[in-house]
Amino acid sequence: MASAFMGLNIAYSGLVASNAALNTTANNIANIETDGYSRQIVNQTASNPMRAFASHGCIGAGVDTLGAERVRDIYFDEKYWNNNSKLGEYEKKQYYCAIIETYLMDERGTNEVKGFTTIFNEFHSAMDSLSNHTDEVDHALEFIGKAGNLCEYFNILYNNFQKMQTDVNDEIKIKVDEINSVAEQIALLNRQINMVEANGNTVANELRDKRDLLVDQLSAVVDVTCEEKPIKDITGDDTNLNEYIVSIAGGQTLVNGYECRKLECVQREPWQKANQNDVDGLYDVVWTDTKSGLGLNAKNIRGELKGLYEMRDGNNDEAFHGKISDVNKLAKTVTIKTSESYLKDMSKSTLPTANGQIMLSGELYYYDSFSFETDEDGNTYYTFKLSEDKTRNPSMPENTIIGNNAKVGEQVNYQGIPYYLEQMNEWVRDYAYNFNKIYGVENATDYNGNTHEGDIFFTGDDGVDGGQYDLKGTSLHDKTYDSSTGTGYFMLTAGNFNVERSIENDASTLATHTGEVDGKAKYDIIDNLKDLSTNKEKMTFRGNNAASFLICLMGDSGLNAQSANSFQEIYANIEESIANSRFSISGVDSDEEAANMIKFQNAYNLASKMISILNECYDRLITQTGV
Repeated sequence: MASAFMGLNIAYSGLVASNAALNTTANNIANIETDGYSRQIVNQTASNPMRAFASHGCIGAGVDTLGAERVRDIYFDEKYWNNNSKLGEYEKKQYYCAIIETYLMDERGTNEVKGFTTIFNEFHSAMDSLSNHTDEVDHALEFIGKAGNLCEYFNILYNNFQKMQTDVNDEIKIKVDEINSVAEQIALLNRQINMVEANGNTVANELRDKRDLLVDQLSAVVDVTCEEKPIKDITGDDTNLNEYIVSIAGGQTLVNGYECRKLECVQREPWQKANQNDVDGLYDVVWTDTKSGLGLNAKNIRGELKGLYEMRDGNNDEAFHGKISDVNKLAKTVTIKTSESYLKDMSKSTLPTANGQIMLSGELYYYDSFSFETDEDGNTYYTFKLSEDKTRNPSMPENTIIGNNAKVGEQVNYQGIPYYLEQMNEWVRDYAYNFNKIYGVENATDYNGNTHEGDIFFTGDDGVDGGQYDLKGTSLHDKTYDSSTGTGYFMLTAGNFNVERSIENDASTLATHTGEVDGKAKYDIIDNLKDLSTNKEKMTFRGNNAASFLICLMGDSGLNAQSANSFQEIYANIEESIANSRFSISGVDSDEEAANMIKFQNAYNLASKMISILNECYDRLITQTGV
């Protein structure tokens, strides 16, 4: 038989449940603007009924309040994390593509910005003026000055791109530090959550919200997947504890329960360059425990880190690679055969001239110099002289690696900073070579009647000894080249492009003609140089004439920027849609909470009223009923 006071206990349980619901509603309203907060609800269940009379079944015993639990759907979380990684990647590309477009800008008018086309046209106009004013050194001075402006344009542009590469490299380190910080916080929260939930009766709602918010932050930096598994004891029973695992970069474990792995940025030594135009000190991202690389070049990796990596190292898939054809242990050389068209033209090459690294059959080696040769059948061979420094190459490769793959750097299929630097170098080398070939033609003569046959006008500054490279007698398109000589057009880059100093110092030594007609100097050399700008038979750049350099690069940067903008907009819209769906489940809605507040208030009042009525009944039963 039920207790006479059972009704009071039932009403009291309703009062407790309503009070808990009101408190939870108050907590939801208080956290309506809290980032990452998930709406909470009170879980209630009917209390175990009592058997009042065996023949008549059971009667209710009130309500049990199980506790407050957050409302969360892992499906939308995973969709959000996956999309957020893609959004983060294209936001970084969008930002740096806009900077590249600014660097290549050529605007006329009130807010004039002198770019390549303007500067090149001024140089061409000065050349035209020189050809129409014979025997006037002042016009030669103007022409040389405009040529210097053209060189300075490339010097500044080259340095700007290298400075941007340094900035991107520094940002990669910042993102790696952010990953490590988030991993530490998640591991700490895993421990705290298990401590709170160990008794099996409590859910660490706020701590779980903090952890999910950290995963949201992490997903923007790198792709992330999460898994939570219950921990069983040795008998297979549930311990009420969970193991939370966070994986990044295509499934590599970052956090496993209470433990987290660390990433570190290892700065490359000067002799570890993979690209001739790279700045010193680029970072390789590796795991601290295994020293293995994170693998940022993998296709399944996303996030800001991926976007930064492709912007810093993107070479349009045009890194050096080939098959090992010979190993000479005595000479300490390795010969690589390559079939790629861009590796058969030294104007396009980006190999470090000295002190570079090459991967042979999966093992890294370091070389001091390389040579290049194309045989009569059109086969191209590169022979690398491996470094004898035992700290770099403790052992030489074996002949057994012949036929295996070799590469210098990674093929990154994106038009990043290295790609633009290579394009600048290619134009500068081609233009300087063809310009010098016309300038130093047979019987080339200056204002003073002195011959300059074989001389050059454009060269490059040698940053080591402060002089300039001697390009006389060298060709850009020779079938052989040896980087150990430290000469040749391969040494010329957009960063050191300059006018030959003897001409800068004395304009009268400028070669302008090859002979005299009717007693007056004929400026045939200048006329031929003018034709170089537009005549594709004398020089082509990507199928266009020399003057189309900026059009080609602006086309590249415009397409890259458009792609980044389009994908950023697409993923931003998708993220907004997913965030709205996630908010509809987990977010705090002020109207809904206001309705809940009234609903639970009424429930609380009714439970209170029930207690008041039962109190009157008990008063009549106990104090006013006679015995």
